[in-house]
Amino acid sequence: MAFSIDSDFFSGEYFKLKKNHYNNLSVCLFKRGGMLNFVIAVHVLGIYVIFAILLFPFYFFSRGRRLGGIFLRSSSRLLMKIFRVTCDTEGLENIDPQETYFVAANHQSIADIPIICAVLPLNMRILAKKELFKIPIFGQTLLLYDFVAVDRRNKRSAVSTLKLVEKKMKFCSFLVFPEGTRTKDGHVGQFKSGALFLTENGCKILPVAITGLDKIMRRDSFAIRSGHVKIKIFPPTTIGGNEDRHELAQRLQTMISDYVEKNQFADKNGKV
Repeated sequence: MAFSIDSDFFSGEYFKLKKNHYNNLSVCLFKRGGMLNFVIAVHVLGIYVIFAILLFPFYFFSRGRRLGGIFLRSSSRLLMKIFRVTCDTEGLENIDPQETYFVAANHQSIADIPIICAVLPLNMRILAKKELFKIPIFGQTLLLYDFVAVDRRNKRSAVSTLKLVEKKMKFCSFLVFPEGTRTKDGHVGQFKSGALFLTENGCKILPVAITGLDKIMRRDSFAIRSGHVKIKIFPPTTIGGNEDRHELAQRLQTMISDYVEKNQFADKNGKV
């Protein structure tokens, strides 16, 4: 039923509505707006997938297959503008755009991927769970553009995955989330050493910390909200001579967690 809101709306009987009813109405509208953003995001990505398929021959023969990174970065930046997501970035000077890295970041939201890909000036691909590759058309496009599927339940596939990623890292960087799943409360979870399998071959690791995204897209919702995030890019590192993957995972977790705790929960501590 349609109606107009005028000066009389908040007077008379309307004013007798309880405060929590207003709150429920606000929450409802807020969620609807967030879901609308999600629908827009799906359509934008769909358009980019169509263009990606049409331009695949150019990608295959492009120098260093950089067209894939351009697609990913441009679509990510467009989504940031559409949803009014702003970002403070620290440490861009630590990146050499001509190098390839194993980018290890904390995982707050599905939105981590477009935000990180929009900010980092790299020819980026993603180590993604195999379920994403089962999505019709979208999954096949990921494979065409050198994304790599990870089967977290099948440890035997790790060797073949290692060889595939090592081959592709000759021309592109890979983003991985060592926690393996999104945070439930904003705090950084335990880093799993299995996610850092490639580091034993001496590849450069680029640690990245991100805060604020759990408020933009929550773990239990597809709603997307506008907001502000912070990203810290640490200097590249490699696995130490006497260090194993477990110790490396702990070192990266401590580094990233310290930044997240300082910035994600600054307001609660009365700091800026």
